[in-house]
Amino acid sequence: MTRKKQAKHKENKLIKKVAWSEEDEEHRKKLIECAERYAKAQQEVLSIPGTSVIEDIQYAMSLLYEEYRANTWPDRFEHKYDLSLTESPTKEALVAGRILEEYSDLTTVLHRDLNYDIYWAVNETGEILDKAIGYDNHLEESDSMEVYCAYTSSPVPPQPEYNNIRMLKEA
Repeated sequence: MTRKKQAKHKENKLIKKVAWSEEDEEHRKKLIECAERYAKAQQEVLSIPGTSVIEDIQYAMSLLYEEYRANTWPDRFEHKYDLSLTESPTKEALVAGRILEEYSDLTTVLHRDLNYDIYWAVNETGEILDKAIGYDNHLEESDSMEVYCAYTSSPVPPQPEYNNIRMLKEA
């Protein structure tokens, strides 16, 4: 590409937003409201003995994706499950999964329709979700015990896999 074409290409490129604008305050409020609903749904799943929030919601999300594929491409995929018949804890996890899908859609709107930088949008919506769930530092992993206990009903945190690798290197 010649320099003239490169310069012209840069001129036509829209500058992406990297901070909230006043005109998008309503969308920001929708994100916060949705994050708070997800936090409540997540707590509902967590309140069921023997559940793991991450695993149960991920399973529910996979069921929702199967349903989406069957509805979108009925000639290629068949309905495997009737999600209306699910019981606890899958029923509660499906509620949380649907809210998380809605949150993801709202995040996509920031980038696709409202002209926000995708990296900023993902980071900002991640922080909103973390605040709703109760995390203070969503990028820090130093409090792994607290983070693990917040997501599962198990009092014992998992052992990091990298410890085994480190021990092999030291030997």
